[in-house]
Amino acid sequence: MIEKILLQGKAAGFSTVEVFHEKREKQEYEKLLDYNASHFVKNDNISVRAFWEFGEPVGFNLSKPDIKSIKTGFSSVCSLNIPGRNKNYAYLLPSHAQKVKINIFDDSIKSFDIKKFDELVEKIKEILVSFPGLSLKRIKFFKVLKKCYISNTKWLNAKYKKTNFNLTINFEYKNNSIEISENEIYFNRINPFRMISRAFNLLNSLTDNNIHIKKDCALIFSPEASVFVLREFSDNFCLSFEGSLKKISFPSVLSIIENPNLDYQTGSVPFDDEGVQSGERYLVNKGVFLDRISDIKRAFYNKRACSTGNGFRSDKSIFPFPRFSNFFIKPSVLSLNKLMMDAGKGILVSLIKLKNIENDEWMFSAYGYRFENGDINEPVHFYFKTSFFSYFLNILKVSKEIKFFNINYNIGSPYLLVNAKHLYESVLQI
Repeated sequence: MIEKILLQGKAAGFSTVEVFHEKREKQEYEKLLDYNASHFVKNDNISVRAFWEFGEPVGFNLSKPDIKSIKTGFSSVCSLNIPGRNKNYAYLLPSHAQKVKINIFDDSIKSFDIKKFDELVEKIKEILVSFPGLSLKRIKFFKVLKKCYISNTKWLNAKYKKTNFNLTINFEYKNNSIEISENEIYFNRINPFRMISRAFNLLNSLTDNNIHIKKDCALIFSPEASVFVLREFSDNFCLSFEGSLKKISFPSVLSIIENPNLDYQTGSVPFDDEGVQSGERYLVNKGVFLDRISDIKRAFYNKRACSTGNGFRSDKSIFPFPRFSNFFIKPSVLSLNKLMMDAGKGILVSLIKLKNIENDEWMFSAYGYRFENGDINEPVHFYFKTSFFSYFLNILKVSKEIKFFNINYNIGSPYLLVNAKHLYESVLQI
């Protein structure tokens, strides 16, 4: 079918045609108190991008296509669009792909069924006994088998398959509730105990105890809190159409990496949705801002020789756009305890929420625990303001413990020791 689409595109008068085909099988299981449910969804979608000799490309989506729908698709984009006169970026499309060895497929996906889900639920209930007061509201699990194919008229023909397992648990504790999720390539890497202890820690940090800070304060951001901030500022690491890139110097302890080839990570792929391959890329190396990610289109408009291999489609987009795969702050050799001892006393930030953005400054509501001399004390609540530059400029130390969280893409961070200044009452400035 892909070959027929490419041939039909050529016959319709296009110079270059690209076809991205994604097959997705998703099995869901859900438990709500005494209610059980199971759902199976199968998607088969094709995105077509076609270039004339000049001008912007056109495209359309197909679901389970046949010859008639293919001809209709090309006919509609030909009749509704007039080719421009400017040079386009068809020449940047890849013509081949090399084999990449990464662990992103778990063969056990075939054998996971309702019986194994029930066993998982029982295991969660057994672990929960060790956390008094913590109760379950809902357990949801899904497994996804994804097969991707990319071809174009420049002779590219590549494919891969990938698995994903997701466990989401809703907890309640002292009239507060929270949802905890884990995404893994391999089912046996999902750890219910880690999820439950994380929920217990986060829910215990929720307090109305607004601290009144009278001086500067050391903050240690947990990986979860750090990832939240990193995601808020992630657009600064995407190449814009203007493309201005300043050589900014951050603290030398800071290195930020984008790498699609990590084993067992949910963002890993052998090529992006345009067929472009990439490897480990330092966006910031030892404090020096080096690069931003891009797809083929943004690389072209910024006069770059090639994309960084970050062109991905969403369920609603015909054309790719820049998106991260595995995006993370590089860990160091320091332990969390070392960060706490070096800081002396401060606040270990476990959970943050965005309150507002005003004048390029972000205001966050934060929950965590006081610490002193390595000991964790009472939970506290406070606020802090920061901006993209000031946040990263005030990072003092980075730990060796790193955790990844899948929030639209895979993003990871170690613990970060950050310097914060007293602003007013319970508000800090980073």
